[in-house]
Amino acid sequence: MGGAIAIDLAIKQPNAAGLIVESSFTSIRQVVYRNIFRMLPVDLILTQRFDSIQKVPQLKMPVLFIHGVSDITIPAFMSEELYTTAPEPKKLLLVPGAGHNNVAEVASVEYLQAVLFLCNKLCQGEDKVIE
Repeated sequence: MGGAIAIDLAIKQPNAAGLIVESSFTSIRQVVYRNIFRMLPVDLILTQRFDSIQKVPQLKMPVLFIHGVSDITIPAFMSEELYTTAPEPKKLLLVPGAGHNNVAEVASVEYLQAVLFLCNKLCQGEDKVIE
């Protein structure tokens, strides 16, 4: 739920410099329906929607989405959908062989390069480049 909370906070704090969203979902409803309770009236039970797919288009900062392709907890297509709806500048890193909690370990250098990409976007206009 960290990514959904970060997206929610980023909407409320539009002056934030940037955002990294790792292994996140489009909405809690979609996760619950997909993984657990397809036949139950989940909408009546959920009190927190965490509808990130509706919030992402409102982001006002550079965003880096990262997801493990082998994630069985939250499928990678959800980060792809979030990425598609996000405004520029944005970047998507899909990591083959990574699950939900080991993306940085599996991606290693590629992960670091993606984070540096975001940092460099944040430094634009300040004559700084991070290597």
